[in-house]
Amino acid sequence: MRRFNIAYTIGGVALAALSLSGCISRDENLDNLNVITKPYSLMFADIHGTIYSTYDGQRFDVIPNAQGVPMMGLGSTGNHILLRPNPFALFVDDGGQGINRNFNPAYDKVNPSSFGPSFVLNLPGYNDTGAKAKDRLYVASSEGLAYSDSNAQTKTSFFQVSDTSFAGVGTTSLTQLDDKRLIAFDDVTRRVWIKNDLKSPWLSQAGAGLPGAGSGRMFIISQKNEIYAVMTENPTDIGVWRSTDQGHNFAKLPSDGLTPDISCAISAFDKVLIIGTAANGIWRFSGQGRWEQSSIGLKTGIRIYGLAAKSNKFKNEKSGEYIYAATNDGVYRSDNLGQNWVRVEAPPTEKEINLIY
Repeated sequence: MRRFNIAYTIGGVALAALSLSGCISRDENLDNLNVITKPYSLMFADIHGTIYSTYDGQRFDVIPNAQGVPMMGLGSTGNHILLRPNPFALFVDDGGQGINRNFNPAYDKVNPSSFGPSFVLNLPGYNDTGAKAKDRLYVASSEGLAYSDSNAQTKTSFFQVSDTSFAGVGTTSLTQLDDKRLIAFDDVTRRVWIKNDLKSPWLSQAGAGLPGAGSGRMFIISQKNEIYAVMTENPTDIGVWRSTDQGHNFAKLPSDGLTPDISCAISAFDKVLIIGTAANGIWRFSGQGRWEQSSIGLKTGIRIYGLAAKSNKFKNEKSGEYIYAATNDGVYRSDNLGQNWVRVEAPPTEKEINLIY
């Protein structure tokens, strides 16, 4: 497998958003204590594969893709960026600084049926059995599930999960509950697995109530200790299914008013469930138990490719909570849990942003 060599031109500090712990000025009119003490990390990519990162939504680092290859997936592990240039491959940057950053092949058995950001699950400090806690990265694999405890730095750092419950079955989507339990899902068979802690095996769950395999495409997200299975590409059985018992049983949420073009979904800060669509804007699941359109500030007919929730903390201990949307008209941000949206003045010359993390 080839490796990518990508020139890195900076508008700040390379990968500052992934490792920064110092103070950064920002004007938020917060009683003159407008200093960020805990920044967030946001990355997004356009349809040519150019990647942008920011820690405040105002200043951006730019990673041009000299290959001009559009990416299918984007993520991070430790201080490293993960790229998915094709359905099967995962690349990781070598951590080099300066004007060049190399992306090397890390794993070549990604499940081609997986899609969206949930094909990887980054767990900082999860493996705490040694003298020093290690980050763990899980990847949805065509052979079940794979993981790395060394930030995916070499292909030999990945291991296939050996639990027999994965025998002959791949995984396509991953999430973590608030109680730290891990959930894996396979859209092809509509099977669910749970891992209670580091030393426990993955256990197969019933997943009762989910639509049968072969109808549309589903992926999972979580809110607190609930699992949500989101349906896409199904014109008749649209909507979201919820499990409150860790994947044993699922029940469909009310779907009145929803359109069949769901493209992405997110649980923002465990406060609100939001979905994006291909041509009908953004919807929020309200406290009244119904879906309500929430597209104020968005262009009519805009395509939503992805959603990401980010938070920071200021010197006066106040926190900022932001939801970002990748669209075919650039990047939009909401500062009030998805009720209103404003377009971010980001540097891309290409308006179509198809990945966000």
